[in-house]
Amino acid sequence: MTKKNGRNDRCPCGSGLKYKHCCLNKKIIYNTDENKTINTLESISDFLKIEDEDGNGFYRIFWDDIVEYVNPIEYYKQFELQKRAISYRDILEIKDPILTSKLSEDFFIRFAEAKLSEEKFWEIKEQTDVHENFLKLLETTRKKDQESLLKGLSINPNQLISLIFKSCQNYGYLYSRYRFENLPKGLESKKKPKLANIAEDGIITIGNTDLTKGQIKNMIEHRKVTISHFFDKGADWHCLFITYNSINGKENWKDGQPHFHYISSSFGVTRSDFIKSLKNGQYKSTSIHIDLLNYGNQPKSE
Repeated sequence: MTKKNGRNDRCPCGSGLKYKHCCLNKKIIYNTDENKTINTLESISDFLKIEDEDGNGFYRIFWDDIVEYVNPIEYYKQFELQKRAISYRDILEIKDPILTSKLSEDFFIRFAEAKLSEEKFWEIKEQTDVHENFLKLLETTRKKDQESLLKGLSINPNQLISLIFKSCQNYGYLYSRYRFENLPKGLESKKKPKLANIAEDGIITIGNTDLTKGQIKNMIEHRKVTISHFFDKGADWHCLFITYNSINGKENWKDGQPHFHYISSSFGVTRSDFIKSLKNGQYKSTSIHIDLLNYGNQPKSE
């Protein structure tokens, strides 16, 4: 059933004003069938992946490249909700920009909440077991012990989130995440699109940009990005970090197996100096490799 907006209803453009004080005066009439819109978005999202920005032909601007000293449970639950809402809006905008412009931010938040609940997204992650050596790691301060505990280990995305949550709940760690990006020369000062994707039929973008299609393709394929996860408690810290090249199978480890590196406060480098080295791309890789499974370009098994 189609719902016609009343004069005293909140305007569906998302301004927060009453309809009579907003778009009614602009002679814009909304007849938004929410159920139909939800069905449309459901059908689209079933076929289009909600992308994590992993460098694999995909680019997105998010607002929190640097997150420091937070409760990770509170942070990630809010971040995932906002990320989903933005992603669903992007998906619908590609399909139907006029309809998207008529919908409020609240609509996409509610849709994202429903999808997370339907998927049991957080329940699955919170109930995921983590190898006991990762938990023992949080209680060690000797480099030799840390190297021994991590030898031969692997982790998948659900286990990583579970580890991050457990580090706070059970061990009192705060969480920080840093995403540093170095673009190809000449593109740093250019206005980037909000979203860009290298699709089979060309470059898809959302948002204004100074870049040509060729420059966008070059940016996505040749930027250097590191993502680091820090576990902090007092003077002690642990860090798992990974590069987009690793995620995409472009590093020389086990035929391109995506992997994390590990470093901690026991490695003789200060936290601030290591973060600076990540930012400028001059960091030193460590000898500890932790295979990342079920994500990125996994090597083909023979």
